[in-house]
Amino acid sequence: MPALETAVCAASGHPTTVLLAVNERLDVRGPVVRLLRPVDPLTQVPPSRHNFDNFVVGASNRVAFNAAQAVAAQPGARFNPLFLYSSSGLGKTHLLSAVTAALASSYRRGAVVFVSAEDFVNEMIAALAGRRQMASFRHRFREVDTLVVDDVEFLGGKRRSQKEFEHTFDALHEGRKQIVLASDRPPHELPGLENTLRHRFAAGLLAQVDVPDPALRLALVGRKARALGLTIDADVAAHLADGWCSNVRELEGALIRLDAYSSVAGRAVTLQLVREALGPPRGAQGRQPSMGRVIGEVCQHFKVTRAEIASVRRTARIAVPRQVAMYLIRQETDAPLAKIGAQLGGRDHATVRHALSAIERKLRADATMRHTVSDLRARLHG
Repeated sequence: MPALETAVCAASGHPTTVLLAVNERLDVRGPVVRLLRPVDPLTQVPPSRHNFDNFVVGASNRVAFNAAQAVAAQPGARFNPLFLYSSSGLGKTHLLSAVTAALASSYRRGAVVFVSAEDFVNEMIAALAGRRQMASFRHRFREVDTLVVDDVEFLGGKRRSQKEFEHTFDALHEGRKQIVLASDRPPHELPGLENTLRHRFAAGLLAQVDVPDPALRLALVGRKARALGLTIDADVAAHLADGWCSNVRELEGALIRLDAYSSVAGRAVTLQLVREALGPPRGAQGRQPSMGRVIGEVCQHFKVTRAEIASVRRTARIAVPRQVAMYLIRQETDAPLAKIGAQLGGRDHATVRHALSAIERKLRADATMRHTVSDLRARLHG
């Protein structure tokens, strides 16, 4: 109010008092750009700093990156919904923030809401306290041009929230409004999710953000080190890329510790200092074995060939190793069921799910199977 009165006095040339008259019967809403920042306690990086320019692109995330750019360029026209999925710390939230920032910077596109599924549920619960609040809640999420939702796996098991989200999804989709979603797994693997939502989520483009390959890990190390003002040589970069870059958050934490240690010790960043500051690299122990490595170990243990394990044969000599391979890949990697099935003879995710259940039953009842799986795991991490 003091700022308003000062401005009015300057404009009118004499002392003025400002009174506000509010007509509470009116409910007028104009175009608004809303940016809800997801809370990320691990990185503490505001979404506004996450844009397309500072996203490091490689073979493992190129499809997701290109799809996100296409959505930002023409929201509602292609890839609607866009569904991104990956393990934690691989860049999903960065891409969601980049889409949000690109659209929010253009006021002509109208409103864009970026929210986590947990916040959506919490706001809905608060709104259920009264009819007027629920109407406001629905207006907030259905009268936008773009809805960006992170961590949709949180909806699992919450039937009332899923039904409300389904209606919101339908209202936006029918109005050709853009929907961008992200989760830790693809729609058909989300536990506790109604099939109606699974089908809607899978109706657009599914894009996986995979574990970074060696070239991308090296590029990430260089980019993140420069962002901290940290000077490192090629040997240190290669060491960090190999042992401390299974995901972006792990790398950021390692570089922050390294920067602090270097400053306190008053020493340049060398391999010796890295080993002192970070301890032994996580390399083989921290990174996931590849699907090919898992299959190779299983084949060697059961004395079958890769061709046999991927064949259509269903004899016990082949079927059991195949099921064990599926189980270990699922346990030891982030590969989705469809990808596991494709690697083992083009089988669908239902077949893989059946194999996982079969091995889990055997592990409960069969000591030999428990010993076999334990042996294979030790070899994979040895």
